[in-house]
Amino acid sequence: MLNMLLGVGLSGTYVIHQTGVDYPLSFNKTLLAIGICLLSLLVVTIVFVPLNGFMLTRRWGIFLIVCYLITMGITVSVELKG
Repeated sequence: MLNMLLGVGLSGTYVIHQTGVDYPLSFNKTLLAIGICLLSLLVVTIVFVPLNGFMLTRRWGIFLIVCYLITMGITVSVELKG
């Protein structure tokens, strides 16, 4: 998420500064699916980690990997349908 924000934000700012014209962005269903999955996982992590005494266990790591695989599956299926 940080990579996307910095990549699009910095390059978009540079283009707007150089040309003075708005930088068009296209949001498709794939980007929406990735964003929803990522933000929901970040919210769950923000809640879970303090409740667990700021200890990250092996189970949490496996949970994150499984969520990543599910997110990639959702992304591929959305991309193939569209």
